[in-house]
Amino acid sequence: MAIPLEDIIAKAIKDADKSIFNEDYTKQARAVMAALKKAGYEVAPVKPPPGLVEWAKDNIPFGRLRPTELIVQMYSMMVENVRRFDK
Repeated sequence: MAIPLEDIIAKAIKDADKSIFNEDYTKQARAVMAALKKAGYEVAPVKPPPGLVEWAKDNIPFGRLRPTELIVQMYSMMVENVRRFDK
């Protein structure tokens, strides 16, 4: 069973927060992002950036794929590459 995102975020903040004063929230945010990535998650916009849509269109997996397999591959490919185009 997958670990709930809330637990991943809470642990990352707890691990990053070593001081009582002068908290570095950027450091905490980076720790959260790293923990999510390590757990197999990516934070992505709800709507894909236009560049990503064009890139995905040009990189559609070829071959005989069942609709489910095509969707899984396209989803994974787009989420893995969203940071390249979300600027």
